[in-house]
Amino acid sequence: MVVTIVELPSSLLLQPSGAKAGPASPAPAQPQTTQAQPEHGGQQQPPSMGLLGSPLFLIILFLPFIFLMWRRNKKENDARAKLKKGDKVIAGGGLVGEVSDIDDRIAKVKIAPGVTVQVLTHALSPLEEPAKTPAKEPEPKPKADKGKAT
Repeated sequence: MVVTIVELPSSLLLQPSGAKAGPASPAPAQPQTTQAQPEHGGQQQPPSMGLLGSPLFLIILFLPFIFLMWRRNKKENDARAKLKKGDKVIAGGGLVGEVSDIDDRIAKVKIAPGVTVQVLTHALSPLEEPAKTPAKEPEPKPKADKGKAT
């Protein structure tokens, strides 16, 4: 068996499309690396956070808080709507007084004899007096006999 080696001229070698005209130099050999392709034929999916990363989880997490805030605001608005002249109220800043005049936006609150202030109705809350429990009488302490022993 006879093997003959034929040398091809460099002008016959293929050049990349952006190569300059002139004598072509052979490109350096690059090692071929193959990566394992997924079996389903598509690209690999980035790792996900599972259920914790989904917007549905956030909605489920915050839904009870939103519901409780909505219910509380409704109760407060109903209590403000029932306010009338003569009711005891507490303002947002801690002022306690009695309503002397009220409209949709502003209420006049008497905080001392001859002192009336204007307060936004949204800053008012009805004053709830604590329930008074009957005072318990202290139990008498038993008296010890002095000096007598039987």
